[in-house]
Amino acid sequence: MKLTNKFSDSSWIQSTKEKVSQYLAIEGRKIPLNQAFIATSDIIESIFGSDKIFASSSTCSEINEMILTLILSTTKLTPYIVLQAMESIHLTDVNAWSKEVFGQSMLSKRKLAFSTSTNCIKVA
Repeated sequence: MKLTNKFSDSSWIQSTKEKVSQYLAIEGRKIPLNQAFIATSDIIESIFGSDKIFASSSTCSEINEMILTLILSTTKLTPYIVLQAMESIHLTDVNAWSKEVFGQSMLSKRKLAFSTSTNCIKVA
């Protein structure tokens, strides 16, 4: 089961989806009929820019499970939200999703490539 399908009935997700829909409807009414509107992605670009700066300091910068933390820069966390997340999201589901979406990480590929094998000839 995909992670997105499993939590799509979450009350927080439904509430957020409703708020975004209402916001877009209100803002959409401001655009005159039959007129082109150029929408910007400044906020999204800013979020990914912040992530890029953070990732650049990492020795293994790649898009991985950490992408799930991007929402943390846009949300005010409360103890209730943290508790709800901890009670509803299982690590095995996140790991399965990660394996399906990202596959093997670059770090694990490096470890495998540079690991010593028991079949190698040892030089004295």
